[in-house]
Amino acid sequence: MSRLEALSGFISAKITMWRVIVTLIFAAGCYGAYARFALGLHQSTNLTDGQPWGLWVGLGTLCGVGISAGGFAIAAAVYLLGFERYRPVVRSAVLLSFLGYLTVCTGMMYELGLPWRIWHPIVMWNRHSMLFEVSWCVMLYTTVLTLEFSPALVERIPWKGLRDLYLKWHHELLIGLVMIGAVLSSLHQSFLGGLYLVAKGKVDPLWYSQYLPTLFYLSAVPAGLAATIMAVYLCNRSLNARVDPRILTEMSQVIAPLLYVYALFRGIDLVSHGGIASLWHWREESLLFLLEVGLLVVAPIILLSQEKIRTNPQHLYLTCSLVVMGFITNRLNVSVTAFERTSGYHYVPKWTEFALTLATVTAAAVAFHYAVRYLDILPKKQPKKWIVENTATA
Repeated sequence: MSRLEALSGFISAKITMWRVIVTLIFAAGCYGAYARFALGLHQSTNLTDGQPWGLWVGLGTLCGVGISAGGFAIAAAVYLLGFERYRPVVRSAVLLSFLGYLTVCTGMMYELGLPWRIWHPIVMWNRHSMLFEVSWCVMLYTTVLTLEFSPALVERIPWKGLRDLYLKWHHELLIGLVMIGAVLSSLHQSFLGGLYLVAKGKVDPLWYSQYLPTLFYLSAVPAGLAATIMAVYLCNRSLNARVDPRILTEMSQVIAPLLYVYALFRGIDLVSHGGIASLWHWREESLLFLLEVGLLVVAPIILLSQEKIRTNPQHLYLTCSLVVMGFITNRLNVSVTAFERTSGYHYVPKWTEFALTLATVTAAAVAFHYAVRYLDILPKKQPKKWIVENTATA
């Protein structure tokens, strides 16, 4: 074989359809970042004074934080409550949360437009601002997640003495880190809903409630668990991971009761403050509300009540994807749809907004892929050669 043929074979092996797609997504995202920081807000988005928060807040921040709730929930179940059977998936859940919060931090950079000022809340305190609390929770919980995830990286350090010293120190502090993380994440999940309490009269009655912080928290936990199940399933299928599917089945049994609680609380609240009357008007908001409830509550509860769905990994994956899609619909409805009628402006994101958001999410997915491949995140299947050799030796 000539060198030219060898080089051609190497290039064809490295260039795949998915890598081409990812490259195009990153290229579009780079232009979106250039448009945001060089051309300005009006050139890169369709946001206005009447609709100042759009796709970046609704999808990048609210969804990024909410889907990360699986990390604190599973870590608390394993390290605080002693549910050892979930230990095989705890690192993947923490990794998913860690990357989710990194996407939130990245999103804040282009939401604010002045990323070099992102450190201001550290020294410039405004205790009357909900965003002040949100910014501090993001910083603190991202730090906690970094420490929780750090053993997976430290284990790759070749210096045994330094590695063992750090892991011993980390083991002694782990329970405290998990407790702090659970508190910070709970505060952050709920206070994101509190951001919209100051917009009474501007938020559509279908989504406004004085209990928005509680509703945000109650919907984030099942969505975070569903996202973790989806990630572990994909790793089992494509990344040579070996996680017992029964663990995913048990996790799914927790999601349905959480959705029941959320649906009951939301229904009672909707009736008590009179928002239910807005549902019977034929309008876009009502249709999007029904779509949200169908995806997030009705369909998953019906499907998860069936054992054949819970015990079939593929069907469970599709059901969890409905939960995640319903959760995303809810957050976009709260941050975008609920404001359109009072603002008088119908917001449609510009393509650069989609490009920058998609690039950020894709970067997190790529990082998750390589972390699972090269770090000790999930139990791995043994190579067939190893199994044959050890069987022969025995």
